[in-house]
Amino acid sequence: NFGLFTILFFIPILIFFISRKLINHQKKSKSSKNYKANRIALSRLKSAQKCIDNKNYDLFYEEIEKSLWGYFADKFNVNISKLSKETISQYFKQLNIDQTTEREFISLIDVCEFARYSPEKDKNSQMDDILNKSKNIIIKVETELK
Repeated sequence: NFGLFTILFFIPILIFFISRKLINHQKKSKSSKNYKANRIALSRLKSAQKCIDNKNYDLFYEEIEKSLWGYFADKFNVNISKLSKETISQYFKQLNIDQTTEREFISLIDVCEFARYSPEKDKNSQMDDILNKSKNIIIKVETELK
């Protein structure tokens, strides 16, 4: 009887500590993603630079687009299924990020989407500019969040 009582006494305590540990782990993983968002986006942008060097233009626009969407999802802890331009606007407004920054961010995504799915040949001439704008917009968002 004493053994059963001891087990029943310690099970709720054990469950409490395990649940606290899991909650702390989830908080750390969210903040870790937020912290790494900038580095991950910049490494993707380096991949985009390699695409320019290798003349892989379609992959370039895909990498830029992924870096912007991925940065936003990680930085603001947004589930990938919830990603949209409206979501970007909502989060940027909530966090008082300048409207021009918001428009530039969304505009870059639009440019990449257009370039990926259009047969236009002139799109390759502006790749360096798009790469620089992408780097700058991520840095701008980071500074406005501080």
